[in-house]
Amino acid sequence: MERILRSGSDIVLHDPRRLPSPSPAWLHAEAWLHAEAWERAGGIVARFGGRGEALAVDGPFGSAVLKTYRRGGLVRHLVRQRYAWTGFDRARSVREWRVLRALFDAGLPVPEPLAARVSRRGLGYQAALLTRYIDGARPLDRVADELDPGDWQDIDALIDRFAAAGLHHPDLNATNLLVSPDGRLWLVDFDRARLRNRPANPGPMHARLTRSLTKLGIRRR
Repeated sequence: MERILRSGSDIVLHDPRRLPSPSPAWLHAEAWLHAEAWERAGGIVARFGGRGEALAVDGPFGSAVLKTYRRGGLVRHLVRQRYAWTGFDRARSVREWRVLRALFDAGLPVPEPLAARVSRRGLGYQAALLTRYIDGARPLDRVADELDPGDWQDIDALIDRFAAAGLHHPDLNATNLLVSPDGRLWLVDFDRARLRNRPANPGPMHARLTRSLTKLGIRRR
């Protein structure tokens, strides 16, 4: 189920079953950075590194992660947060929200998608995504030395499970796999991921994870 809310230049996509009445301000990092505006609603719980500024926030919807999309490569020095407008359905936050929704509804271990924002300005747009926070989860690269052979087999099986669901994840690395305190495995960050109606070849995703582990000097047991 999808619903679209419009407010000025903001277009917010959400599922009313999960987030009935989102405020566009919830999907702007600037609003959270002005803590006084959220005295009664919560505030910033944590900040995460990486290309995009990601904030763990606590608001009327509970605990969530707000990701602001930022460019990589040389172009980031010129335009950090703006992308060329080619239509709402092609906006990065919209595509990622829809991939997440399909995977979540299929019972796969991904963060619950709450809302996606697109802010169009002229020929460009900015974007953000709000997903449920997985409390206490740590990236694979931080817990690798705690894993045993059975855990690594579970990771391989998880990748195969996502591939069987039709997922092609172009950036599967040791920071996109999380391990929660109860030992559950999660896959996150589906920017540019594609979901098809037929099984995908899991080989490329396994290979990408292996390259990531090698680059970080992590050995499987």
